[in-house]
Amino acid sequence: MQELIQGAVDTYYNSDFAEVKREGNAARHNTQGIAYSKNGEHARALAAFNKAVKLDPNFAEAYYNRGRVYDSKDDYEKAIEDYCTAIKHNPNFAEAYNNRRNTYKKKGTAYKTFGDYSTAIKLAPQLTEAYYNRGTDALKEGAYNDAIRDYDTAIERQPKFPQFYNARGVAYEKDSEILAVLSLYKVAVGLEARVPKVRIFYGEGYYSEAELCAAIKDYSTAIDLKPDYAEAYFNLGRAHFKKGENDSAIKDYSTAIDLKPDYAEAYLNLGVTYDSRNKFDAALENYNITISLASNLPIAYSHRGAAYLRKGKVKSAIEDYNTVLSLDTDYAEVHYKRGIAWLYVREWEKAKTDLIAAKDRGMAIMQAFHDNYRNVVTFEQKTGVHLPEDIAGLLIPQRGLAELEKETRLALALKYYKNGAISTGLAAQLVGISREAFWYLMGDYGLSLFEPTESLLAELENASKANYQ
Repeated sequence: MQELIQGAVDTYYNSDFAEVKREGNAARHNTQGIAYSKNGEHARALAAFNKAVKLDPNFAEAYYNRGRVYDSKDDYEKAIEDYCTAIKHNPNFAEAYNNRRNTYKKKGTAYKTFGDYSTAIKLAPQLTEAYYNRGTDALKEGAYNDAIRDYDTAIERQPKFPQFYNARGVAYEKDSEILAVLSLYKVAVGLEARVPKVRIFYGEGYYSEAELCAAIKDYSTAIDLKPDYAEAYFNLGRAHFKKGENDSAIKDYSTAIDLKPDYAEAYLNLGVTYDSRNKFDAALENYNITISLASNLPIAYSHRGAAYLRKGKVKSAIEDYNTVLSLDTDYAEVHYKRGIAWLYVREWEKAKTDLIAAKDRGMAIMQAFHDNYRNVVTFEQKTGVHLPEDIAGLLIPQRGLAELEKETRLALALKYYKNGAISTGLAAQLVGISREAFWYLMGDYGLSLFEPTESLLAELENASKANYQ
């Protein structure tokens, strides 16, 4: 966030000496407020800014500075009010637009000021932070190329700022997944993947090599600039893991933990990496630490449950899956996992209920079962459990490959749309249907076109603008 602003105070060249003196006092109080704020004396800073705006009700910079102090005190309503007042008195106040959106985002109502970063950039093209912030918005909306362009500009302006490289690395990494998925599903995949895949903490992933390499380069640059940057090591580990470079991933996650001992996500991903190497005891140790640090993290219980199941501890696995679903009843993958666990103990009705629940929530359970066990025969040989025909029918294709492919595409589209990674238009493209047809499908899976999410409201806003162009 920018520095507090001294600002220029209008001078009234008239015969009224008191008016000129009033303006000078306003500037003096604003200067005092800035000094107090820098020293962390927020109460005195607010008092000074209050005097400044009382003496000069049109003093945009003083309102902005007071808003910054309110922001630091998490008093978002008053901060937003001051930023809006600053903009009212100075419609060209780029920093006020930038900070107003920042604060709306912290307040959870960012959709109200969706264009503020672009306005700030238009008014002050030199405002590097606005490019970074707009890039972060684009990253969240799944517009990865737009994010990369804005991060490019930010890096060009401030090449020694490690956070910019770290953010661009995330954008490259996310883009690698979307590019590969779209490329993969432009052709019929059948039951065999057409590109290399690795297991990551949220399931099976497909990645574009070039973008992953670009991400690794950016994370490494961020670390060169800031050697104690735990988050960059974490991201570097994730990218190495996606490339199948597990030893490097373990080293990176371990470094992140050394730098930040309470880094729950790093313990989680370290556990996943050990899991992928069939080191289940080491995986469980890290999952246990994750849960001790973040007891309300569903994915940690999900992975620990899977590790328990692989060790033959079915009861412990089911207990963990129960915990996940108590935290998130719509966790499709865990309904599937618990359904499989019920099969181990021949609880057929419970298994069927969970498998159907996973499917109803958009998961391609046949594809998941194939990825995990190849087919029913292999499952039965591995577990010694003979599946009833109705359950086997849920897990093996009874239709042609084209229909199975469409089911898999739809599951991916729903997953990425629900996570906010892609728009409805891109989701429809992935499924191979029109955007309008995807809108109708959303209702069948409990998704509303009119939920007030940032991504959806942004889409609607853009569509509305397009109608008038």
